[in-house]
Amino acid sequence: MIKEPVFIDANIIIHAASFRQADVFDWISSLYGQVLIHVEVLNELKTSSVRESVDAFIHDGKWVLFDPESEASIATDELYDLYLVYLTEVRLAFQQLDEKKIREGRPLKHTSDLGEIHSLAAARLISAGLICSDDADIREVITDAELYIVNQEEQQTLIRQHTLLDFCIYLKRYEVVKRSQIRKFFKTIRPHDLNVLDQHMYDT
Repeated sequence: MIKEPVFIDANIIIHAASFRQADVFDWISSLYGQVLIHVEVLNELKTSSVRESVDAFIHDGKWVLFDPESEASIATDELYDLYLVYLTEVRLAFQQLDEKKIREGRPLKHTSDLGEIHSLAAARLISAGLICSDDADIREVITDAELYIVNQEEQQTLIRQHTLLDFCIYLKRYEVVKRSQIRKFFKTIRPHDLNVLDQHMYDT
C-alpha cells in the first residue's frame, strides 16, 4: 500500500466506474492509504450513480473530502490565504502551458482543468505529494512550474502524478490485483496502449 495521501481526479473515478467486471474503487482503496478528493472534483462528477458512490465513500470515511471553505480542511484564515496564493500560481502555470503549446504548435485541450488546478493547490497546502489523474498536462505543469511540497523528511520534492498507466503498474507492483484483471481494465480504456502496460508489468 502507498501510505502517503493522494488527491484523486474525476477522470480516474470515471474510468473506475466504467469498468463493470470488478470493483476498481476497491483497488483504489487497497493501493492508496489515504484518498482525498477536492470538492471541485466532486462537483465535476455529473453521473448520479458515480456521485452517489463517491459521496458514500466520503460518508463512510474511506475517502476524505477537501473543501477549502470548511475549517476541517483549512483551519485558519492564514492557511486559506496561502491556499489562494497557491491556487493563483497553479492557474497561471496551466495558462503558461497553453501559451507554450501554442508557440510549439501543439493542440490545446479545451477543458477547464478546474479540478486539477484546485487539487494541485490543495496538495501544495497540505504537502500531499501525489495526484492520481489521467490528465496528460499535469506532469508538465508540475515540472515547468516547479510545484514542490515539503515531505515528512522536511525535504522539498516535486508533486508526483500517477496516470492511469501508473495506477495499473502500481496495482501489479503492490500485488493488489491479478495481472489479468488489470489488463482487462486497462484494455477497456486504452486498448491501443496495452503493449505499453504489458512491457511495464513484465518489468515489475
